[in-house]
Amino acid sequence: MMAFLAESALGVGELLKRSGGMEALVLDPSAAESLEELELALHLARKSFGAKTALAKKLKYEFLLWLTGKTDIKSAMVKSAPKDPGNLLIVLLGGSKAHVLKELEAREKKKALKKNADALRLEEISLSRIKN
Repeated sequence: MMAFLAESALGVGELLKRSGGMEALVLDPSAAESLEELELALHLARKSFGAKTALAKKLKYEFLLWLTGKTDIKSAMVKSAPKDPGNLLIVLLGGSKAHVLKELEAREKKKALKKNADALRLEEISLSRIKN
């Protein structure tokens, strides 16, 4: 599991679409105040699946149920929904840190900046402070 605080101009749905198939949740930071809370919720969710007592069909939703103390997914989602796009808690379940970093690196390569700039852009930058 990886968890981090972030901000984004994208909506929650778009962030989840871009998670690349990883089990991801975008939550309000008030949903958990420590990593220990997240780890306990994940442990209990995995234990529920192992004992076949899980209320949800997906690990991320079972995790969310444990984290919020709810028994239905809709109310758990409402309780943990981000209130401010400038303040998000993103939780990635499953996969190792290496897997997540590899996925992020692959995405960055697709969106990487060009090595060489357009000559006119360089000239514009270098002459931008010259007064006419």
